[in-house]
Amino acid sequence: GILLEVILLFLKMFLAGLESIIKFFVPPYEKTLAGEIILVTGTGHGIGRELVMQLASEGCTLVCWDVNEEGNAETRKLLKEKGLGNKCHFYTCDVTSREDILNLAQKVGQEIGDVTIVINNAGIMHCKPLHQQSNEVIEKIFNVNVFSHFWVLEAFLPKMRERNSGHIVAVCSMCGIIGLPYAVPYSASKFAVRGLMEALSEEYRKCEETSAIKFTTVYPIMVNTGLAKKPKNRFPSLINILQPEHVAAEIIKATKRESYEIALPSFMLTFDRITRLMPRKAIQYAKDFLDTGVEPE
Repeated sequence: GILLEVILLFLKMFLAGLESIIKFFVPPYEKTLAGEIILVTGTGHGIGRELVMQLASEGCTLVCWDVNEEGNAETRKLLKEKGLGNKCHFYTCDVTSREDILNLAQKVGQEIGDVTIVINNAGIMHCKPLHQQSNEVIEKIFNVNVFSHFWVLEAFLPKMRERNSGHIVAVCSMCGIIGLPYAVPYSASKFAVRGLMEALSEEYRKCEETSAIKFTTVYPIMVNTGLAKKPKNRFPSLINILQPEHVAAEIIKATKRESYEIALPSFMLTFDRITRLMPRKAIQYAKDFLDTGVEPE
């Protein structure tokens, strides 16, 4: 019994590896987003704004949340200038407030319909040594970067569970894979998001009633959104600071392909897995050589 199970296990693992290799050379099928109702948080600037600008031409209905009313108004203005935005609905929402999220989610359901895809994008970052980060700042980082995910999931997962259909996308960070000096609370919050998405996807995969709900986690390296005031990069041709337009396009592609996880640049996931097989000192030498990260503000 056990021997046969072990043989079948290795056979399944081999076939999974083969499938992964094939997908590397043959791009997977991309689903259409037409007809979907997509919630994006943090739409007043940066990646969130670019997601809205690009998704607006995909035939989907967009629900745009941001605490910054002026930023959201600017996003709406940019859409109108391009003749887009007829299916875009803008709301002012404080994602750190569970009450705000639950109330607004109910309003969205009544006015627009059930959200079918969630893109949790809102995030903040402070770049200082840990001893210079106040309790208030640390709490705010976790409220925005972590707890907002839980409140959004609480608001929208029940309907997805009823239908056994839906898609949760989390914009994480490479800081959720590799801890970043001078951004300790931020890194910790992104590791939390990574754990949330990995654990929840496994939990839902094992339950027949939720097995069709998809999860995608995105790990971009530094993005030119103004979050990191003093980025440093020794090899810009190898690890360049990303533009929000590119990141948004890759998030949309990953959503269409229902990818489990992607890194930007893509080799960073492989680089991390390989380096974790090395002694800690060897990893530190590699990090010192690349010298990529942030300077304290």
